[in-house]
Amino acid sequence: MKDLRAGTRWSRRLLEAGLLALLLAVLWTFDTLSKLHTAEVIGIDLDHFRLVTNQVTSAVAVFLLVPAVAWWLTRFPIRRDGLWSAAAGLIIGSMLFAAAHYFLLTGLRYLVYSLGGRVFVFSDLWVSNLLIEYQKDVKIYLAIVAIISVYRYYRRHEADQVSARPDRLIVQTGGGEKIIRKDDIEYLEAARNYVVVGTGAKEYLLRDTLSNLEKSLAPDAIARTHRSYLVNIDRIDEICTTDAGSHEIMMQSGKRIPLSRGYREHFKSRIVS
Repeated sequence: MKDLRAGTRWSRRLLEAGLLALLLAVLWTFDTLSKLHTAEVIGIDLDHFRLVTNQVTSAVAVFLLVPAVAWWLTRFPIRRDGLWSAAAGLIIGSMLFAAAHYFLLTGLRYLVYSLGGRVFVFSDLWVSNLLIEYQKDVKIYLAIVAIISVYRYYRRHEADQVSARPDRLIVQTGGGEKIIRKDDIEYLEAARNYVVVGTGAKEYLLRDTLSNLEKSLAPDAIARTHRSYLVNIDRIDEICTTDAGSHEIMMQSGKRIPLSRGYREHFKSRIVS
């Protein structure tokens, strides 16, 4: 199950990274073509190697910094109840982003120029250049913040919508998503930010919480046996006592679910009600 969770997370992250890389490539390509066209109209003879290298290294530097921006937004999220914290995070984050972008693209240009048999000269006026770059980088930073914030809002909204559906759940698989009827659920297991949905034959992932699912699923069909488990009452085969004296539930598939002492009496009352 750990492999499934890890595989699902990595497949989603690779897809997100690929879409972001494609977006950056398109934007920087249009910007490069625009600069080439402007130079041609004005009649300026551009060094194509320098122009393309500068554009590519800038885009790569931005791409490499996106995870840091995403992490920063988890520390300073944009929320109505924390506007001052969010504003401070945006200002400080934009400064850190601009500085990191400037020095990272400079290092990349040193590398590319040396591979191309050229010498890259680092300007002595790097403080002035940094201030000039900040005027451009702050726009890029705010655009990244907006994209990440909208995406996270969409993910939360999607999870809420899935949780509210009365008859089915949409769960994650290794290659996509699958619709599962709630009657086919055997048990639910908390797994950090996800819930493992067991159907007997297979296990799937759902980005939700046990508390939300406990409220949305039919209360007469689902019972909590442990702080990390919910079971389908109709799929229970036997309540067992282990050699250590603890209790567990044997499901029809053979899956063993712990029955903790704190939930035992409430669980038994649910069974006979």
